[in-house]
Amino acid sequence: MAKSNIATVVSFEVVRTLRTRVFWVGSLLGPVFMAVLIGVLAASNSSAADSLGAQTQTFSFEWVDESGLVNADIATSIGGTQITDPAQGVADVKAGKVQAFFQYPKDPTTSPILVSAQDLGILDSQQFPGLASEILRQSAVQDVNNSTLVSLVSGSIPTQLTTYKDGVVTPGVWGMILPLVLIAVFFIIVVMQGNRMLTALLEEKENRVTEMILTTIKPTQLLTGKVAALGVIGVVQVLVIVVPTIIVGLVLDRAGMMPTIDLSKLVFEPVPMILGILMLLGGFLLFTCSLVAIGAAMPTVRDAQGMFATVILLLIVPIYLIMWMLTNPGNVIVQVFTFFPWTAPITAMARNALGMLPWWQGAIVVVVLFAAAYLVFLVAARLFQYGSVEYSKKIDVRSALRTTSK
Repeated sequence: MAKSNIATVVSFEVVRTLRTRVFWVGSLLGPVFMAVLIGVLAASNSSAADSLGAQTQTFSFEWVDESGLVNADIATSIGGTQITDPAQGVADVKAGKVQAFFQYPKDPTTSPILVSAQDLGILDSQQFPGLASEILRQSAVQDVNNSTLVSLVSGSIPTQLTTYKDGVVTPGVWGMILPLVLIAVFFIIVVMQGNRMLTALLEEKENRVTEMILTTIKPTQLLTGKVAALGVIGVVQVLVIVVPTIIVGLVLDRAGMMPTIDLSKLVFEPVPMILGILMLLGGFLLFTCSLVAIGAAMPTVRDAQGMFATVILLLIVPIYLIMWMLTNPGNVIVQVFTFFPWTAPITAMARNALGMLPWWQGAIVVVVLFAAAYLVFLVAARLFQYGSVEYSKKIDVRSALRTTSK
């Protein structure tokens, strides 16, 4: 009977939501928002890369010059050592003897400079390709009579970066893309589903049908059905956003209106992906149960809306810590935000995607999220049972939690 009641709640909520025009309009606006967001991020990353390339720092690096174009004095003056064996350069990077190794091809205008470097993080590692290119540009300035060097000065110099950590190749940017997509999925679900989560129980209370419903189903069963229905609706909403986005991308790609993206370079890292998926699920359950609990404690939708802003603020605040995550992941504030349940999803998922969250810390975050979600679910059930017929004022939470459930 309990399973049947829960299934009835799930089917009712899902069908009712999918029949509304607002759901589909709001979901289809998602791809437009994502396109704008991607454009802004691309511009920001380009600006950051240009800034890094302009920096002049001293590194310990080795280089092999098959082109004969590199000015040895320029490279040596900033910490470089010329060698003749490319294999030795890569081995020295793996062993940690030097920070980077540059292999200049015979014709840098057609082949990229191969850059092997220590994995110092997403920002610091990007300095090495810029340094390799800058050395060649400065060499060009010293020998402007060389036609090949003139073309290098006037155009962009292709590079190919490979990073190492503890002697093992790291996936770099291509290994971060899929875990970062999980953050976008989580953010979209919570933001677009937030109001529906908040009013999941309030509609019945405002319509004065709660007493009737609770004669046939227990509060915990009703809440379980509501949360499960919200999960199903969230999956549908993500598909409604992702599928049109992929179709539009393919159409624009075939029309030559988008830069070609080599999807074969995407790297699937099992541990970060598994942790990311578990954090997404745990974070979704926590925020869903939190908003449902708020709805259970409030007499009307208007009263509940004020608390919704607070929940969304907890979701957004970690975004402003991104520079600390990149430059100082051990910072106390970053650590607190990583393990505090309501800021953990975005913070921990971002650190996980950037390769700055040890697997054991990720496992702790997953346990914290699911445990917090379960406790909040129990609180929401108690609040709903205690205040199911309270239509005029907010529930006294302490009194509700002290009351013995019948």
